[in-house]
Amino acid sequence: MQSIAILHPAAILLCAIACMTLQKKHVEHYKWVFGMFFAIFCLTAFHLIPLPPVLWQALPGRAQLTNVEQLVELKNIWRPLTTTPMNGWHALASLATPLAVLLVGVQFNRSDLYRMLTVLVVLAIISGFIGLLQIIGEPNGLLYFYRITNNGSAVGLFANRNHAATLLACLFPMLAVFASTFNGTADRRRGRLIIAAAFTVILIPLILVTGSRSGLLIGIVGLAGGAFLFQYRSTDVQNKKRLAGNFGLKSLLISLFAVGTGVVTYFLSRAQSIERILSTDANKDNRAEFWKISTDLFWEYFPWGSGSGSFVEAYKILEPVDLLSPTYLNHAHSDWFEIAVTFGVPGLLLLAVGLILYLCNIVLIFRRMDGALQPVVYARMSAICIGMIAVASLGDYPLRTPIIASVFTAYILWFSAAKIDGISDTTRQTLDD
Repeated sequence: MQSIAILHPAAILLCAIACMTLQKKHVEHYKWVFGMFFAIFCLTAFHLIPLPPVLWQALPGRAQLTNVEQLVELKNIWRPLTTTPMNGWHALASLATPLAVLLVGVQFNRSDLYRMLTVLVVLAIISGFIGLLQIIGEPNGLLYFYRITNNGSAVGLFANRNHAATLLACLFPMLAVFASTFNGTADRRRGRLIIAAAFTVILIPLILVTGSRSGLLIGIVGLAGGAFLFQYRSTDVQNKKRLAGNFGLKSLLISLFAVGTGVVTYFLSRAQSIERILSTDANKDNRAEFWKISTDLFWEYFPWGSGSGSFVEAYKILEPVDLLSPTYLNHAHSDWFEIAVTFGVPGLLLLAVGLILYLCNIVLIFRRMDGALQPVVYARMSAICIGMIAVASLGDYPLRTPIIASVFTAYILWFSAAKIDGISDTTRQTLDD
């Protein structure tokens, strides 16, 4: 995309500026985050190191490419591990965007770090509002910013409806925390609650009209996560007890409202997400075939993978005739499978380490920490959103978009901040303090 020519240099420049003010304490506080990012960066860069011809030709899956070299009489060429070096450089450059968010975010003080939530909520709402205008206007109108996109769907600032729906679904937990972690006056608290409730009402039909089936499923998870996170704090002790006593009734009413809104949206505006689930065309989705071929590719290039950014070209080698079409498969439509194909066993090991760190931190923030503390609330919200994006990545590739990669990095910062601040179950400092 043409915008990448602006985004990547700008992100690299921001990384350089952030490094000028980066201090040792910033890195120490987030050592696991920096450690994981450094490992990802090194693995991606390793795929770009030229290898001797004998070593490269001995790598699994290179036999056909070696035969092509011999046919065109190319000899003694040093090649990197990735079979598509230019795409490998693009993959490495794409890491600059989340790295810029990380390097700047770790230098925020705690107040500014948590104020980022409002910024992300506003930007996500803007994307949703653009999506609303898109479905009202022409399917090929000016509000669709990409030449290849899901015309007629509410994609917002994205090109893909699944990615747009993923961000909208993450708004449910974010709006719940936005409405319940404000220390201002009672009137301003009620104002934030009204704003959050209004946008929650809009979100439900908006996700339905995106046409994203995965967005609908993780939207249900997001709505449940938002209900779990929401805490309307009051200084009146009796009012607190009354609110706590009515939690079950409120949860039931919220669920009925969500279902009712979905039914109304379906019958009045023909929600594309539900239509695509119920449609017989849903059975024609080729994702299962893509994943089967991806599994074959994994073993074809085992254990080192086909190389960063090489999925398209690697897939074409094994693509069956019955799946040929006028369009090409740009991704495996499952980041879990694509990482296995392109990065092999080392990529899977990094995934496993990240998953273990995630699960260990979940046990810490949900079982051993006070849920009334602001860092814990943000960490729990981030845990839910990280899980939602991980689930969405089972059937798509949302983290490959710069927007969601940046938002995901913000989640990582909030997710890690609770432990960094040294909060334990013996700490009793509440949000009101």
